[in-house]
Amino acid sequence: MSPNITLTYELNPPHGITAEGLGTTKTHELPVSAGNCSLKAYYQSVREAIAKGKELVGEDLTIWRDAVGNREQSKELKSPIKTKEDVEEYENEEDENEEDE
Repeated sequence: MSPNITLTYELNPPHGITAEGLGTTKTHELPVSAGNCSLKAYYQSVREAIAKGKELVGEDLTIWRDAVGNREQSKELKSPIKTKEDVEEYENEEDENEEDE
């Protein structure tokens, strides 16, 4: 059995969202060459497996991002600044914090 790098992730998308054949949990097995090679070649193989894993997970997450779309934006907190007085108070607090440094 050759060594592998295993990448597993679990996502929690908003209820009712699905992505083109992707489950919310996925595992990628990436082989690492461990034959009778030098340490330099072995670690190069490790680097390549990690880079491939990063690429695969990135592709999966892009599909999920596109599937979720704007539904995640509703989770963002709204700005507490609502009036001109709030803005002035916020700016005064920033000025006081800069003076303390």
